[in-house]
Amino acid sequence: MGKVSIVPLVCTSLIWMLATYFACEIAVAFKMENHPTKVELVLNKYNINFPLTFWDDGNAKPLKGNILFTETFDGNDPLATAVSLQTGTEHGFKIVPDPVYRRAKSGRFELRATDPMVHRGKRSELFVTNRTTHNERWYSFAAFFPANSYTTDTSNELISQWHQNGSPPISLRIVNDRFYLRVLHNSKDTSWKVLDLAPVTKDTWHEFIFHIVHSAGNDALIEVWHNGQKLVHYTGRNNIESEKMPYWKIGIYKAKWNNSRTDSDLRVVYFDDISVGNEHASFAEMTSTFKKQRKGTGFGAASYPN
Repeated sequence: MGKVSIVPLVCTSLIWMLATYFACEIAVAFKMENHPTKVELVLNKYNINFPLTFWDDGNAKPLKGNILFTETFDGNDPLATAVSLQTGTEHGFKIVPDPVYRRAKSGRFELRATDPMVHRGKRSELFVTNRTTHNERWYSFAAFFPANSYTTDTSNELISQWHQNGSPPISLRIVNDRFYLRVLHNSKDTSWKVLDLAPVTKDTWHEFIFHIVHSAGNDALIEVWHNGQKLVHYTGRNNIESEKMPYWKIGIYKAKWNNSRTDSDLRVVYFDDISVGNEHASFAEMTSTFKKQRKGTGFGAASYPN
């Protein structure tokens, strides 16, 4: 009678044990937070690529008027299915009651120089939209920079980006306590156009509104308002023609920390009142004054009305 090898049995048992342990961690993540962020943290821990869940503006119906999407971090299940987070730590993102912009909660993003790399970079970011299905969109959000945990740094970081492939063609950045917009230059000889915007005053909210026609042609347009004041009217190209349309992210991405250190080792930013408007939206509809007149909560309760 031939010998029976126990190797296949041992291997099968080991695979089953690992699969059970991994499934339990995911189940615990759901039970603890009822939130996909926890699940992605578990997957990041094991360096497993998880298919991102995006809000799709191609299927979205306006909530009211021309507003397609809104996220205020309130409601029964904020961020339930609308977005995907990119963070590798427990401190990377939290929903908090203070400070708040106009309602009861805000999103707190934290990035440390010692944090692990996530998707090839040091980041704590929120995917807001999938690749836009129309080249004209309106975007708005409010951001708060605490003086004790967002100190001056001579190395820049992104707090908002419209990404296609490689370096984003449009990004809102901060360096030396100044907001600036970096966008593709209209000349083939120069990579980037840099537009200085405003000072980063601490411990107060900053409201940004963007009207963008994503294009590499003559119809390209970027308009930017900061706290109600129009600062930018740029008509140069802002889109890479050979690539797919961009998706939108907010949060913190500090590329310099990928392989070196800078003046700071901690960045904390609070975000609130995130919205996307369609091509028919207006500045008035995107402002916080107008939004106060609209009822609704976070995405989970408001973005797909019956």
